Amino acid sequence: YSPTPANREAYAAEMAERYGIEAVAVDDPREVYRDVDILCGCTDAAGEVIRGDWLEAGTHITCVGGRPDRATYERVDTWLRLGTVPAPRGHEDWRTTDENLVYAARPDAEVWSRHASDQRTRRPPTAQDRARLVYLEEVLNDGAVVRSGPEDVTYSERGNIQGAQFHAVACVIYEAAVDKSLGRELPTEWFLQDIRD
Repeated sequence: YSPTPANREAYAAEMAERYGIEAVAVDDPREVYRDVDILCGCTDAAGEVIRGDWLEAGTHITCVGGRPDRATYERVDTWLRLGTVPAPRGHEDWRTTDENLVYAARPDAEVWSRHASDQRTRRPPTAQDRARLVYLEEVLNDGAVVRSGPEDVTYSERGNIQGAQFHAVACVIYEAAVDKSLGRELPTEWFLQDIRD
């Protein structure tokens, strides 16, 4: 779904042709939730893009950009977290699963007032939440169960890894391009900055 009809139709046609799959553009965003196994929000939006009130039993949710609303988190039976950033060396007590520490160090900063309300929906589950938190590491190493039945609503979240998966993929692509003498060298200084915006 996209609010712009031409964009959603063009995207569906492109995906169908490129991958040989059925891709259907819909006129109402609620239609996206019907009879799906996996629901993914793929957007550059900063706000809530997954609506918990529209979820059907058995759906697996993930988000690439945007985030689920609070009702989504309340519907989730298992919350699969891909990982989290480690604590600073020598300060294990500083380890956190929370990605939203940016403004807490400056609670009086003007920007905090615009984002403070978001914190309720963006934090990972706590002991009070209905969702059960499982780390990918626990699944791979200990056989932890993510889905206990076909009706479970599950959610996978990248965790506080800040896009590290993209670095790994970029490295593989870069090495393959170098091996085939593809592309061109770009100056490193194009990608550095000495200011903080």
